[in-house]
Amino acid sequence: MIEFTSEPQKTFPSIKLFIVIAVLIVLVGGVLLLTHYQGGSQPPSGTSSVAVPGLLRAGNTDFEYYKNKIRIENVKATLGISYSNARTAMIQGIIVNDGSRKLEALELHVILYDMWGKVSKERTAFAVRPGTGFNAKPMEPLEKRTFTIGIESVEYYWNPKQIAYEIKGLKYQ
Repeated sequence: MIEFTSEPQKTFPSIKLFIVIAVLIVLVGGVLLLTHYQGGSQPPSGTSSVAVPGLLRAGNTDFEYYKNKIRIENVKATLGISYSNARTAMIQGIIVNDGSRKLEALELHVILYDMWGKVSKERTAFAVRPGTGFNAKPMEPLEKRTFTIGIESVEYYWNPKQIAYEIKGLKYQ
């Protein structure tokens, strides 16, 4: 008969402790970096409107001139349904800055229609805004950039093929 004998393995608790402490430091560092870089891009709380100082609006002669230097292409709408069955319209497109200056902010007014051609939902939102979004830098001259605007609580008979949009405000550097 064969008898197996074993000796307790020699463990090095100091190495295991060092590894656990190193992993915890990396995790805490990652959480701190994440909160630091997301701190500047938090959406405004509540229903307060977003204000961009120096935004040009209709009636201003510079607004009318620079409005013609912006093209919006390939606008399409898709329907998203959340886990709580809330219907959300996602309006996507491409902004083209044909001007000779940097575009810092662009405010769009989007209108959705139902199947019978009546206004279903409206929303005014920034497609480009300083200091927010994935690309927080202003748009360079001749640059193209995609945008997405979400509109919540769309009605059942919303027609994604009929969308209207208008530039309501802009700001150049």
